[in-house]
Amino acid sequence: QSAIAEELGDLLLQVVLQAQIASEEGQFSLTEVAQGITEKLIRRHPHVFGDLRVQNAEEVHYHWEQIKAAEKGETPAQAQLLSHKLRRYTKTLPPLLGGMKISQKAAGAGFEWDEVEGVWEKFNEELGEFKQALEQESKTEQQAELGDLLFTLINIARWYDLDPSEALQGTNQRFVQRLSKMETVADRPLSDYTLDELEYLWQQAKVQLAQEG
Repeated sequence: QSAIAEELGDLLLQVVLQAQIASEEGQFSLTEVAQGITEKLIRRHPHVFGDLRVQNAEEVHYHWEQIKAAEKGETPAQAQLLSHKLRRYTKTLPPLLGGMKISQKAAGAGFEWDEVEGVWEKFNEELGEFKQALEQESKTEQQAELGDLLFTLINIARWYDLDPSEALQGTNQRFVQRLSKMETVADRPLSDYTLDELEYLWQQAKVQLAQEG
């Protein structure tokens, strides 16, 4: 709990800092930020702060989206388009998290394989296309095919109820931990070791970390 409180404090500091900078530049103040979010919550929750009657959470969400669309000058029909709903994830979330959200929402709308084997077939297809793209000189095409491959991996993670962001974060941490172990026992810079020597140190680091639990 103390760690969460500390992180929330860091987050709050950024809000206060950005608001102070904006205030000094004559743009807006922290008070206006708080007032704006308060007004938005009241405006988008007429079932709480107004006379609107709703039966369930789905109706609450429906009215939220309708009010949000009206605020942005969009029609109710536009607000109901799947592409419109998914587009915001490409703008507001980190790529891995956004990819998972898009995958989940698309699957819920019927864009789904009948069984997980279909996802693996798609992965192998995308892997082949990525390899072909690497033989070409177009970085744009290579980037596009890499993106398709990663998105398919996200779909695989969804099928197995795995969190790709958490998985990658764990891998990053393990890599740094193993590298730290290697540097602890190394008697010279790692750049001076051969590939075989580095592999030996790497495997030793894995064993030591596993023993430490």
